[in-house]
Amino acid sequence: MKTKHIVDGVQPSEGAIHPKNRDELSIALSDVLDSDKVVVPIGGATRLQIGAKIPKYDYALDLSGMNQLVAHNSADLTCVAQAGATLKSLQDVLKEQGQFLAIDAAFPEQATIGGILASNAPGYMRWQLAHMRDMVIGMEVVLPSGTITKSGGPVVKNVSGYDMARLHIGGYGTLGVISEISFKLTPLPRRQGTFILGFQTENDLHNFSEEVFRSHVMPLALAGINSEVTKELNLKFPASLYLVLVRIGGRQMAFLRQKEILSQIANNYQYAHTEFFEEDSSDVLWEKLRDFRGYNINTSILGRVFSTPTRLRGLLAHISEYLQKIELKVALSVQPGFGTMEFYFDGVSNSAKVDVEVIMSEIHRIVLENNSHLNYEQLPTELKNGFNMWGPINRGSLDLMKSLRRTYDPTRKLNRGRYITDSE
Repeated sequence: MKTKHIVDGVQPSEGAIHPKNRDELSIALSDVLDSDKVVVPIGGATRLQIGAKIPKYDYALDLSGMNQLVAHNSADLTCVAQAGATLKSLQDVLKEQGQFLAIDAAFPEQATIGGILASNAPGYMRWQLAHMRDMVIGMEVVLPSGTITKSGGPVVKNVSGYDMARLHIGGYGTLGVISEISFKLTPLPRRQGTFILGFQTENDLHNFSEEVFRSHVMPLALAGINSEVTKELNLKFPASLYLVLVRIGGRQMAFLRQKEILSQIANNYQYAHTEFFEEDSSDVLWEKLRDFRGYNINTSILGRVFSTPTRLRGLLAHISEYLQKIELKVALSVQPGFGTMEFYFDGVSNSAKVDVEVIMSEIHRIVLENNSHLNYEQLPTELKNGFNMWGPINRGSLDLMKSLRRTYDPTRKLNRGRYITDSE
């Protein structure tokens, strides 16, 4: 049995299933007739820690054998790939034609495109301000019954029917198993680089970010990080409490113009310290930030906050104030243009004078007071018992989600107990 099939320290009691194509996947699901059995779809196993501790685990459905690029139409900037293909393997093939998939997720050598979509994996790449789901133009999904369904298609202007693929992006494999995806692609920029600015306050971080989004700059990525992340990335900005990283790219003239605009905006900030990373150095920087997931993989606590750009300003200030008060070292990363935040800290060996569960509850309270939402994406297994990792969901949304669960998977065969739809 492979180590990657372990979920919260538990191996599948009945073993692993390794389908090689959609037909084998369909047969595998339809063959699980016992309504008490639980199947967990697994790709690269980079995000299996998300969600509640599942009470029962019978079969690991390992999709890593479904890893082929089915089609690539470089002239139309589209491709079709099986769900078990890793993000890196797909990007390597597309790069040969001067193209790439504008999706960025941690550990691309392991992470599969099906798992990235199913778990709504965060990334910093926001090509032309798009969400990762906007790169999907078609999807094939195998339902728990074994029925094969399709929506969209391999062409960009396909408008027939409902966009059912969106149900499965962020569905955590509870409504069906993604087997094949059609993507729209993007030409690789001729030049790219990263503009870095150091600030002393959260307010300057947000003010600068807002000015960038109001300008003619179209960032490939824009993130704000605190000094804890700065140290992990080995960036030398000793006098700065926060950094803003702006990744830009395009043809030569457009690239230089965006770089000039960023310099002009930075000149308005008296204490800002700036640097610019070109090409390879820029790539390495974003790879390190993308793959940073806390201080210790077994004991780290990872929270992901969903807010709005306006609310994020106050939220970051309130959380930073609380963490400073309890003397807890926490790595913070925000995307001001999209109102999201991630934070990481060690749940075992931290310098805080407060119990870890009290810290988590207080952060949750601050998030709710700022009309935002918090998911805990990683917790030590012992903290998962009885803890609501998904946070409160309004009754109307929860009823709709549970209705979809009953329709697509009435016996809760897939990932039973992990997602919020199985909570009482």
